[in-house]
Amino acid sequence: MAADSEERRWALKSPEAISVRHWPDGSVVYDARESFTWMLSPQAGAVIDVLKLDPAPASVIHAAHPEAFSDLQEVADLLSNLSDHGIVHSAQ
Repeated sequence: MAADSEERRWALKSPEAISVRHWPDGSVVYDARESFTWMLSPQAGAVIDVLKLDPAPASVIHAAHPEAFSDLQEVADLLSNLSDHGIVHSAQ
């Protein structure tokens, strides 16, 4: 699926304050602005890596890390979950 102007773009809440470390079994994300740390799945860490560069739709995240996700719906569900936790937000 190609990214188009109708697809929702996602962004990190505060990309300049986010640091991420990866291990085979997960990722740790630190938000220096909020002094908060999250332990996340490897897939969530992949999302953070993409969004640290620029806001992006699920299709771009999936294309950047196809090995991390079974399909585009898995990316969309993860983005929704990260949004519920205040880590990402809709950039539109």
